[in-house]
Amino acid sequence: MPRRESPLDEGDGPLLRFASDLRALRERAGSPPYRQLAVRAHCSAASLSVAAGGRRLPSLAVTLAYVQACGGDVREWQHRWQLLAAVLAADTAARRRSQDAGRAPYPGAAAFEAVDAERFFGREALLDRLVGLLDERRLVVVTGPSGVGKSSLVRAGLLARLAGGPAAGGVRGAGGGVPGEDAPGGGVPGRGAPGGAGAHGGAAGRRPGRGSGRGPGGADTVPVALLTPGERPMEAYMLALARLGQRAGEARGARGGRAAGAGPAGPVLVVDQGEELRTRCRDAAERARFLDTLVAVAEGRADGPGAGGLGADGIAAGGLGADAFGADGLGGPGTGPAGLGPCRVVLVLRSDQVAALQAEHRGLAAVVHGAVLDVGPPAPDELRRAITEPALRAGCTVEGALLAVLISTAARQPGALPLLSAALLETWRRRSGNALTLAGFQATGGFEGALARTAEALFNGLDAADRERAKAVFLRLGGRPPTGAGGDGAHQPVGRREFDDPGVPGVLERLVRARLVVLDRDTVELAHHALPQAWPRLRDWLAEGRETIVEHRRLTEAAHSWAAADRDPELLYRGGRLEGVRRQVAAGELVPGGVERAFLAAAVRAAAADRRRARRQSLAVAGIAAAGGALLTLASGSRIRRVLRV
Repeated sequence: MPRRESPLDEGDGPLLRFASDLRALRERAGSPPYRQLAVRAHCSAASLSVAAGGRRLPSLAVTLAYVQACGGDVREWQHRWQLLAAVLAADTAARRRSQDAGRAPYPGAAAFEAVDAERFFGREALLDRLVGLLDERRLVVVTGPSGVGKSSLVRAGLLARLAGGPAAGGVRGAGGGVPGEDAPGGGVPGRGAPGGAGAHGGAAGRRPGRGSGRGPGGADTVPVALLTPGERPMEAYMLALARLGQRAGEARGARGGRAAGAGPAGPVLVVDQGEELRTRCRDAAERARFLDTLVAVAEGRADGPGAGGLGADGIAAGGLGADAFGADGLGGPGTGPAGLGPCRVVLVLRSDQVAALQAEHRGLAAVVHGAVLDVGPPAPDELRRAITEPALRAGCTVEGALLAVLISTAARQPGALPLLSAALLETWRRRSGNALTLAGFQATGGFEGALARTAEALFNGLDAADRERAKAVFLRLGGRPPTGAGGDGAHQPVGRREFDDPGVPGVLERLVRARLVVLDRDTVELAHHALPQAWPRLRDWLAEGRETIVEHRRLTEAAHSWAAADRDPELLYRGGRLEGVRRQVAAGELVPGGVERAFLAAAVRAAAADRRRARRQSLAVAGIAAAGGALLTLASGSRIRRVLRV
């Protein structure tokens, strides 16, 4: 008779519950002995017994072998394992954080700042292009979809190179702000995170092999100010200029009184997260003044349209003394702010907002023509450097199997960089000696565990109305079949115009900041194709509403075909199909957007016109019938009279 299994330890922790449920699964399978189970699972009996022991987390492979041998749902147990691994990894990471302070080779969810230049790799060629463009043009736009690394390129790449060392800082509009773009979770105090006034400048040791430490034009150090627009971009601009003047004064003192802008490069003003001009600033007039100012500053016209309102009175109104800008104030015509000489401007802008801002401000469109740097996803070799080089600098190695998984997965995702950095940090905290391993990565829950935790936390933080909007967004994005053989590719992007319902754009911005969704020029897509299966809530939504999702997809295709055919009325829904969709819309089961609403409205109007036409035809037929009857009656009466006369 086989030996009885040892009882589980006392308690109700997640690991014990996991082990208890594994044992229950085995009991439902008829309690086969572990030796028999090992034959089915192609795994040792000892490892299967340990898996249900509740002392430590079994490997994913052993867990799935156990479940499959017992006839369980492998996919469900894979998600359970990933979530449990993430919980246990978080506990382990919390215990090690105090020991790891300042030593981690990856920033994780925090922003890449200029102080992170020593661990910012993989974008050297792109950085050289940006510096070269800034040498040639006074206003440069850095653009790309969300999550592609624009802010990291500018903060940890450009700012560090201009300053010649890891000095960083930033300012934000007084209305508060959101975490730095391309860096979920925002900055960390003391690392130049957004949230207070700051500027980049000064000189620290140069980085060997990572550039000369000289700014465009050959200046030893270049005074640089960084701002994010927030709700009040002009106030953020004033604060940035105050810090820029202060840094320039420090540089003049260090150089024995020579002007900081004496070199051909001059100071640099960096506007990060420029999309906030449209997503957060609601005052169109202030937005126009801010853009006027950027163009004027880039052209060396400090007395230009926007800057003209920043005299001593304007500065004082902003809570800054006029002396904050130095004795020269904002400078005269042809000079930059604070008498620094012409400024160069770098505007970091999400690609979906570029066309809208240029259409809104023709001056901006004219000055940036030919001065746009498109940032795309990193190539596999760039990903390899971004993963391995920081680890090597910290005295660590990256296991080949882990490197292959990270590169192959991240290369196929539109917004994988922030998630990759966060996963690497957690993997480093679970390193084996000095090696980052695939087992350590899996123990954190992998990309799927991080996605599930992020999505659930964001959803729980929404109010009831926004939860419904978020659900509609996720169903629209996750309900379409993925591309690629076997459905293992990315989900198809969806047109931006399908998300224009009231309140939806605001929810979409929150999903973008959480790195769950990627916005490009005209499209929206999931940041990671695994989200529909990794997040249990979304998985349940998709399973419950499968028929509705199929009907919604048909509606979308029909609406786009109708729009592409110049709104041909012959392509509209009619009859029972139209009524069925209208019932689903009225019940809230189906939420049409943009072109779909126009399609249904046209179909309803066409149906009403058909009914009116049918009514008129019926009345006409009835009239003809009545007239015919009257004529027959008259004819019959005439015949009767003739007969009577005879």
